[in-house]
Amino acid sequence: MRNYIEENAHYFSSKDIIISGANGYIGQELANQLALNEINYKGIDRRPQKGSIHLVQNLEDSKSISLIESLDCDYFVHAGTHSALAYQDNFVESFCEDMTSLRNIFAGLANKPKCRLIYFSSSYVYSGISRENQVTEETVLAPVHNFGLAKSFFEQMVLRNYSNSIIFRLSSVFGGGNSLHPNAITNMANEVKSNGYLTVWGNGDRQMQYTYIEDVINFIVHSPNLSPGIYNLGANDYSSVLNTANKIAQYFGGKVKKLPKKVEGFTLPFMKNNKIVAASDLKFSTNQTGNLRTYLGQLNNSF
Repeated sequence: MRNYIEENAHYFSSKDIIISGANGYIGQELANQLALNEINYKGIDRRPQKGSIHLVQNLEDSKSISLIESLDCDYFVHAGTHSALAYQDNFVESFCEDMTSLRNIFAGLANKPKCRLIYFSSSYVYSGISRENQVTEETVLAPVHNFGLAKSFFEQMVLRNYSNSIIFRLSSVFGGGNSLHPNAITNMANEVKSNGYLTVWGNGDRQMQYTYIEDVINFIVHSPNLSPGIYNLGANDYSSVLNTANKIAQYFGGKVKKLPKKVEGFTLPFMKNNKIVAASDLKFSTNQTGNLRTYLGQLNNSF
């Protein structure tokens, strides 16, 4: 495993880190990078995993309050929330579970005001805004997607109840790691590798803003340099699904087939990154073509 946070690891050195959802995509990738740099952390996940050193605890359970209270904590990275797909299929249950977990985190951190909470929101908060617009953290929200509605509520819940918080609004994350939920780029690569072709819904006109997983992890580690508040965290590329599909198909020597009767998903407006760029000396891995090729190489080696 490549150690890509080494230059920034000193920001978390001598700090106590708690990671919820530590067996998930972002949580496990962060845990792996911290372990490579010998940074102390405690992982929490409700799912037992063979060989995992992480604590097994469902944050919905009130017992999680005393667990959090018992742990030293300088940074609490909350990566244990439901996905967009879960909210699309079962809004009420997903919302209630995530709200209960967040409430218990607040209770567990009540006597730890110096501990910084890092929460992951989503570009879906901008659903309902025309794709012709470019959005910032100051854009007025009126989300129409279940996931965006929930995330916009939780953003305010975090800011009003725990002011020492950083909220990252993530666009579609791709890259190496243990993705537990459908990942567009991974799915396309798996399909073309298995079938010799991959499919796109409609004409593939949906515009997507992707974020490389390594950028996400580096900005988490760099968060001591950020002031509390909300930050867009998406790459500077904005590509159609068809364009990305063609690159993936070409890499594996396959073809793209359109499914014109299938309705394409949401096109979210482009998130501007000016705020986080101005607040940090970190640079985005903005070359999506290069990052995509690196990731496809990793996938190819794992097939």
